[in-house]
Amino acid sequence: MELKKNYLALAVISAALVGCGGDDNNSKKNIAGVSCLDNVCTLKGQITEDVTLTADKEWRLDGFVTIGAGNVDLADAAAVAAAKAAGVTLTIQPGVHVQALNTGVLLVTRGSKLMAEGTAANPITFSSYQDADFDGLGEWGGVVIQGFAPQYGQGDTGACFGTGTVCNVDGEGGDGIGKFGGNDAADNSGVIKYVRIAEAGRVAGPNNEINGLTLQGVGHGTVIDYIQVHNNLDDGIEWFGGTVNVTHAVLTNNDDDDIDFDEGYKGNVQYALIVKNQDPEANPSGSNDPRGIEGNSDIPKETSATQAAIANVTIVGGAINDGQPGIKLRGKVNTSLAKVAVTGFASGCLEVKTSQATDVSVQDVICGGTALKNDAPATGSIIETSSSMTFNDKWAVQNAEATANTITTDFTAVNNGSSFAFDATTYAGAVDPAATTAWWAGWTIPGSLDGATAVNAPL
Repeated sequence: MELKKNYLALAVISAALVGCGGDDNNSKKNIAGVSCLDNVCTLKGQITEDVTLTADKEWRLDGFVTIGAGNVDLADAAAVAAAKAAGVTLTIQPGVHVQALNTGVLLVTRGSKLMAEGTAANPITFSSYQDADFDGLGEWGGVVIQGFAPQYGQGDTGACFGTGTVCNVDGEGGDGIGKFGGNDAADNSGVIKYVRIAEAGRVAGPNNEINGLTLQGVGHGTVIDYIQVHNNLDDGIEWFGGTVNVTHAVLTNNDDDDIDFDEGYKGNVQYALIVKNQDPEANPSGSNDPRGIEGNSDIPKETSATQAAIANVTIVGGAINDGQPGIKLRGKVNTSLAKVAVTGFASGCLEVKTSQATDVSVQDVICGGTALKNDAPATGSIIETSSSMTFNDKWAVQNAEATANTITTDFTAVNNGSSFAFDATTYAGAVDPAATTAWWAGWTIPGSLDGATAVNAPL
C-alpha cells in the first residue's frame, strides 16, 4: 500500500509540474523529462539537454531515465560522430541524494556524460524512494553507463567493431538498455567520485540483470574513484568490455559477485574493500553465487581478450556464502592478482578453472586459513600450479606471517591505453594497517561495515 501511495503522490506531482528551477543551467526554462514542484524534482523518460541536479532540491527517478540518445543502432562513423556531438551531460552536485521508485533506472548512453563528483564530506547517494535506512534489496534498478570503448564477443569472435569503427552490442538489463560499444578505448563517460549506490538491482531474465553499477563499453577517459555499492540484488560492479579503471571501491552486502568482469574488459582495479552479508540468516537470492571477485569467460563462451589486474583488495566472507570461494576465475581470463587478503570463505579463497586454460598470476595473497583450490580442492594452502599459472613465494595464511614477509612493491598494470600505474604499496589488503584513518572512513553508508573482521584492515 505504501508503494501505491508513493506512485499516486508522484502522479499528482507530475500532473502539476511546469518546470525546474535551481541553478543557472536549469532555471528559466523547461527541460523535457525534468519537472519540479517546489523543492521536489523528478526525472522521467529521455533527457536530451544538459541538466544539473542541485543540492537545494530533492530528486527522484521515475521509470527508465535515459541520458542522451546514444543507445540506438549507429550505422556508420558519421553516426558515431553525430552521437558524440549530441551528447548530454548530467551533472550532480555534492551532497545530492537521488531516490528512485522501484521502476527507476539511470542510463547514461554513449556520447553522454555523468558528472557526479561528490566529496568525502558530501558524497552523492542513489537509493530507493521507499525508505531512508539503506536496508532494502532490489528496490530499484541501478546505474548503467555506456560508452564507445571496445567489447569482445563470446566464443572469441573478436572485437565488436571488426575491422572498422562501428559497434552496436545489445546491453544486459532488459528493455530500454539498447546498444553500447565502439572502437575508442579512451572514451570519456564522465566522473563518478564519492558516490554511493544502495538497494538497487534488477533481474530482467536469466543472465540479464542490472547491477548496482553496470559499465558497458566504458572507456578509460572516465574517472571512477571512491565508489560504494551496497545491498545490491545482483553484482556490485560489472564490466562488459571497456577499459575504465576503478580505484577505492567499497562493496558491501551485495547478493551476487562484487567485482565481475567479462566480454574483453581490459583494465585495472586498486583498493577495494569487499564485505559480504554478515547476517547469519542471509541467503543469496535465486541463482546468485556470492563471490568477492569473478572473472567469467566460461568455455564455450570464452573471451580471451579479457584482461584485468587487481591489487590491494580485502574480501571478507559472510556467515553464509552458498559454498562459494572468495575469488573464482574461469575460462580464458587473463588475470593478475596482487596484495589480496581473503578471509571467511569455507570453500576456499581462490578457485581457478585451470582445465579451461585460465591465465592467472598471483603475488602476495593472504588466505585466512582456508585452502586455495583449482578444479578439485587442494589439500595444502596453495593451489596446484600449472603452466598457465605463476606464484611468487610470499604467501601467508594470517596477518602475522604477512607482516614477517616482505610484500612485493611493484605490480604491473594492464596496458589499456591509459596512463594508469599502481601505487607502490608495501602491504596486502585494501587499507594500510599503519594508516590512522582509512580511505573509506566518513563517506560510506553508516553501519555498512559493521560486524566485519578483515585480515589486516583497521575496520
